[in-house]
Amino acid sequence: MLELILIRHGQTDSNKRRTYVGWTDVELNEEGIRQARNLKEKLKNLSVDKIYSSPLKRARKTAEIINENFNLDIHYDNNLKERNFGIWDDLTDDEIKKLNEKEYNAWQKDWKNYPVKGGESGMDSYERVIKFTENILNSFDSGRILIVSHLGTIRFMLSYLLGMGIEGSWRFRLDNCEMAKIQVTDGYGILTSLGK
Repeated sequence: MLELILIRHGQTDSNKRRTYVGWTDVELNEEGIRQARNLKEKLKNLSVDKIYSSPLKRARKTAEIINENFNLDIHYDNNLKERNFGIWDDLTDDEIKKLNEKEYNAWQKDWKNYPVKGGESGMDSYERVIKFTENILNSFDSGRILIVSHLGTIRFMLSYLLGMGIEGSWRFRLDNCEMAKIQVTDGYGILTSLGK
């Protein structure tokens, strides 16, 4: 059996502002560092075989702090990045609406297929994340793997592994430095834990 532990990065100032922070490379804030240290303590008695992380600073730093327990090589993968929100990256809903409310409404209505200028559609991001997920499933049939990433990325992984498709991704909620645990056997996932 393969166990995947999907960890959302610690808090950033952009998270506090409730922006659509995608590929903008923001740092953890003090609270985010504290959250990562607390999670490190929580995971200290766990055995882990591999660690993967988004290369963005907020995920990278979270992974580095947690890895102080394990001293493993961290494998950084661009497919674990958050969705690229293009010209709307790191803006709030209100800020986006002020720029172009008509375009914002079209995006909200068809988030799966509507590509933000300079960014990705939901489906573009989903397919990128699934590429990573399938690579993991094809490479491992047992062990425990930590994956440090972003809310959107984790939602897509969970919805794929649980057979829910992209539409099911909105059913999952993780706060900063919370995790989801999923057991995978023969390509089928069972969610064993979500949240704290």
